Amino acid sequence: MSTTLFKVVKSHAAPNTGSRATDWRDNALCRSDQYDADTWFPKGTDAASMDAEQEAVRICRRCPAMAPCRDWAIETRQDHGVWGGLTAQDRADLRRHGRIPKKRTPIQAFASIQDAYGALTRKDGRHVIWIGGNEVRIGSVRMSPNQVAWRARRKTPPVGRVFPDCQTDGCVRHLNDQAMRQERDVQKRETAACGTRSGYQKHRRNGETACDPCRRANADADRNLRKTGTTTTERSAA
Repeated sequence: MSTTLFKVVKSHAAPNTGSRATDWRDNALCRSDQYDADTWFPKGTDAASMDAEQEAVRICRRCPAMAPCRDWAIETRQDHGVWGGLTAQDRADLRRHGRIPKKRTPIQAFASIQDAYGALTRKDGRHVIWIGGNEVRIGSVRMSPNQVAWRARRKTPPVGRVFPDCQTDGCVRHLNDQAMRQERDVQKRETAACGTRSGYQKHRRNGETACDPCRRANADADRNLRKTGTTTTERSAA
């Protein structure tokens, strides 16, 4: 293993320390005889080379000298090899953008909605939890987890956007679409209780004379709206 003090591009071993003070290089894993210098310089862009590069990154991330090694490689513009847990492309991205762009996870593709739903969900009591990514491809169409689950369970397309109807994180069993939301709004209006602003509005929609409790509740809500900008009190004292 070479002991050159980073003069040759492909030297990745720690230097001879006899003529300098101890520093981060003394603790570097790449000094170990366990690794060959070529470990940090995978050749090619084929799958095997990419796997080798990621293995070098994993070794670097266990190294106690990772941070200073990384900083040194960036400052000295090392254009080849893995240093401090960063590949040459990572360092180029840092110089160009000031950060390493997140690597996008490939969108999983399935032949059918049922295939995607079966592969990317798991049952959890009364819930069905989505365990896939934020998007899947069914044929040439991209779909969200909620769209996949809705169509898989109901066999029909939703009306408008699909939203979760459950407090459980990732649940795609309890969903609602625009038609369901509109139906609930109608039911809510129809069952509005007397003695509330909603009850007063129900009387008006039905062409009825509002009862006293509803008139008082509506007046209280109007006063509150003028004072605070919101109608927080629905029900007035009898």
